[in-house]
Amino acid sequence: MGGSILSGIPYTAEEALLRMALVAILIVIAALLLRLRRVGIEKEYLYALLKGGAQIFALAIFLTYLFSSPIWYLLIWILLLAMIIVGGRTSARRASGLPRAESVTTPSILAGAVTVITILVLSGAMPLTPQFIIPLSGMVFGNSMTICSLTVERFLREVRLGRERIEAALCLGIPSAMAMEEFGKEAVKAAIIPTLDRLKTLGLIFIPGAMTGLIMAGTDPIVAAEYQMIVYFMITGGGVITSLTAVYLMRKRVFTEAEQLAEWL
Repeated sequence: MGGSILSGIPYTAEEALLRMALVAILIVIAALLLRLRRVGIEKEYLYALLKGGAQIFALAIFLTYLFSSPIWYLLIWILLLAMIIVGGRTSARRASGLPRAESVTTPSILAGAVTVITILVLSGAMPLTPQFIIPLSGMVFGNSMTICSLTVERFLREVRLGRERIEAALCLGIPSAMAMEEFGKEAVKAAIIPTLDRLKTLGLIFIPGAMTGLIMAGTDPIVAAEYQMIVYFMITGGGVITSLTAVYLMRKRVFTEAEQLAEWL
């Protein structure tokens, strides 16, 4: 095989491109099956793959420049800012009907992500080099965005379905925070349970990404497992903080100053 330019990968970038093209046959098969079964998402499927692929390669080009740039620390701040903006906007799309939804989603994502990144830095688990900062920050922000989206969507649905119960509780003099408590709990559980299910099957049904990458790069499996647990500590911890923050901010938005449910619900 050709000499590798990537640690742990037994072929060069040119050879990898050829292999990627060959493996893309799977994408063609999947698209054809979707078309034949008239599922109706084959165009979205191909668009998502093309868009995601373009974004990945754009990021690879950017990282190639960043890793050798003398101002990498400035470029990382720009990248982190982009993650915050895109994450907040993407999650806000799930908050159907909520005015200024980004004022809820962006702070929630920041609360979880900043807490996790701070602990990673202080503990030394994330060395202050771009090779560690970028992928770990991406994991943190990406997970916080997903958790926030799930929380906001479930919370709004629960409130709309339980509107009569909430109004009845308010009529009985129950404080708004107490009237909304169960709905907030349901939203947090719905957002966190998928992560917990993945954690319960860790190492049994699948080998997670960080551990896989480290093993492929030649890292001792024990060290890879330890670092994977660090990743899951940050994913679960940051997710809980993000979800609870989103519920807190949403709870304040669904009521008017007169302690009545907002008209936009």
